[in-house]
Amino acid sequence: MAAQKKLSETKIEFIPQEEWEKTSVGKFLKWLLQVGRWIVIVTELIVIIAFISRFKLDRDLTDLNEEIKQKQAIVSSSADFEEEFLFLQKRLSTTEGLRKNQIEVNKIMDIFTQLTPVGVRLSNFSLAGEEINLTATANSEFSFASFLKNLKNSPQFDNVSVFNVNIGKEYISGINFSIKAELKT
Repeated sequence: MAAQKKLSETKIEFIPQEEWEKTSVGKFLKWLLQVGRWIVIVTELIVIIAFISRFKLDRDLTDLNEEIKQKQAIVSSSADFEEEFLFLQKRLSTTEGLRKNQIEVNKIMDIFTQLTPVGVRLSNFSLAGEEINLTATANSEFSFASFLKNLKNSPQFDNVSVFNVNIGKEYISGINFSIKAELKT
């Protein structure tokens, strides 16, 4: 039995160990090789995962590019509509502004018809903001003075000034004059 006991205690190694593996440097190198092996395996797994995920990312990129092209086509097809819409909007705002200006000019012209005595004929009229410029011809000094008095006494006008007064020429009789006035707000 003692012989059997000795046999059972002996270890049999199929891979023989070298002497250098038993030293501390050998043990460290063996450990370093095992750790290095795991590092290589993990790195290869990361590379394989990156390689496989590249196919999905390429497909996603292709899908996004196609979606961008479709949306660009939609935007470019809408560009003509947008341009026409903006043009119509600008026309409407311009028309609205002209209509308001025309209503204001009509009111001012009604006021001028009430203030203008017989014998005064308006030949040119312009309205720029709050400033009115007009050119007229009066048959007599009395109608000219009466027109100026009516303008100065009118509550709608302020800073009435007369300039460019010409008295009768051969082909135009009467007093030709220009007036500048401001609308009261």
